[in-house]
Amino acid sequence: MKVISVAAPCNGSGKTSLILAILKAFPGVFSAAKFTTIYREERFCPLGDHDCACHRLDGQYNICTDPEVLSQPDTDTGKIWRAGAKQTLWCIARIEGYPEMLKDLSARYLDDRTLLLIEGNTVIHYLPAHLRLFVVNPFLPRSWWKGDSEDFLDKADFVIVDTHTPQAMVSAGRPGRVDWFVRSVLSRVNAKQVAMENLERLDQWADERLYEAISTIVKEDHEKPN
Repeated sequence: MKVISVAAPCNGSGKTSLILAILKAFPGVFSAAKFTTIYREERFCPLGDHDCACHRLDGQYNICTDPEVLSQPDTDTGKIWRAGAKQTLWCIARIEGYPEMLKDLSARYLDDRTLLLIEGNTVIHYLPAHLRLFVVNPFLPRSWWKGDSEDFLDKADFVIVDTHTPQAMVSAGRPGRVDWFVRSVLSRVNAKQVAMENLERLDQWADERLYEAISTIVKEDHEKPN
């Protein structure tokens, strides 16, 4: 199994946008799994809905494969579902549930030939990736960043910079100003920065480094003997 991880310092940075751009460039090639960590009851629910999989969490984790839940419009999983993922999974867990959840996930839904896109930060501590991507939106302030974000930034193979105005800033009526501290931190990783030039297909970006890196992983998988 080959894994490409997509992480970010905070919500709204552009993780799902990057996954959609990859899926549209490689339709039907990648499975995609969104990981949501529940730190206390009903916190960080992507749907904000008492009928969603977070609220049906029984025990330490839940692997949602229900098409009715996953394909709901205007949700991250719904967008991934429609963008060309080979299979879409939504994995919800308390922090202590990750090891057992990943064993279950691998046994039931994945195999040696799976090419897997994973979205989330916590999962990377338990599931090593062959290509590590970190998405930063410089308009989101450093105060929003999670504590381990700079470690993710330094270890990433590519840092994707999304300069589209985040919906959170639009909703708050705040101007799109680049956070000076974020600019300073990004200056440390200039060599591995890739600009998210559009929100459509990765293969349409002028900077081809990320597309070429992913193409190499896909090619290596296709050349494996059955």
